[in-house]
Amino acid sequence: MNISSLVVRARPDQVSSVQAAIEAIPGAEVHGASLEGKMVVTLEGEYRKSLADAITKMHNIPGVLSASMVFEQTVTDSENREKQE
Repeated sequence: MNISSLVVRARPDQVSSVQAAIEAIPGAEVHGASLEGKMVVTLEGEYRKSLADAITKMHNIPGVLSASMVFEQTVTDSENREKQE
């Protein structure tokens, strides 16, 4: 599993529509949004390519000014099993 976090900047007058569009992307979750247009977003997916595709989709949402990844982690199946034991 791949997990990434991003900071997304949106036009202040389009925060709610951008947030809804981001949350419609599979594996995406908006954890906070300011009135100025800054959003904290996490993405989870099985493959890095799916995360890259999701980030590209975010860039293409009307009203998005930028989407910058600030963290990425890949957790393997063996790491998942160790944490569960």
